[in-house]
Amino acid sequence: MTDRARLLLYCIADARAALPHGARAEGLQRIEHGGLVALVSPLAESARVEEPTKADLLEYAHVIRSQHAVADVVPMRFGSVLSGEVAVRAHLDEQRDTYVRALTRVTGCVELGVRVLLSVSPPPLVPDLAVKPMSHSGAAYLESRRRHYSAENRLREQCEALEQSLLSKVAPLCREHRTEFPAPRPDSPALCSLYFLVPREQVLAFRTALASIPVENTDIALSGPWPPFNFVA
Repeated sequence: MTDRARLLLYCIADARAALPHGARAEGLQRIEHGGLVALVSPLAESARVEEPTKADLLEYAHVIRSQHAVADVVPMRFGSVLSGEVAVRAHLDEQRDTYVRALTRVTGCVELGVRVLLSVSPPPLVPDLAVKPMSHSGAAYLESRRRHYSAENRLREQCEALEQSLLSKVAPLCREHRTEFPAPRPDSPALCSLYFLVPREQVLAFRTALASIPVENTDIALSGPWPPFNFVA
């Protein structure tokens, strides 16, 4: 491999981390520098990372999961490409403090995802208020915006209530969490996504605690464990 070869970057780990077992990526290589290691593979000149196939994405995810199964990693998003080994070492120099902080943050942890389909409650009925003279289209626009923000607020309240309900059971079992609040869609359930940074040894206890939470009028699903994509940004 020459320094001019394009390299696809999978993840960053401590230099003492083990190479993934059973990784399918061709030419997988470790580049160590400054106490860190970058896991990379060469890209063919014709490769287009802007338009990956499903197989490309599955292979990329497999390599990261294989490494994460044996070590703490900072996972990259598909499409992280550097121009060669010199560029990789320069990148590790430039971002060393960031990567060290990220590795410290996720040490010993995995990511578990909780996705919940919420049925958005209809808006409360309110009497029509007298509308001062204005065009019909203007009044309709204001009413549509009022309904939109009303639905948005109700949905956020539902998500926040769900978040607190989950945390009441699993907070002692996770290091951090984050929530993605969905935008309301007319006549459609909304997907509320929560991500938890969970110590590896607490995964079973987390699953058990989650199963004990009664959640009415929702469809809830747990996924993972995954590499901690949502906690290394």
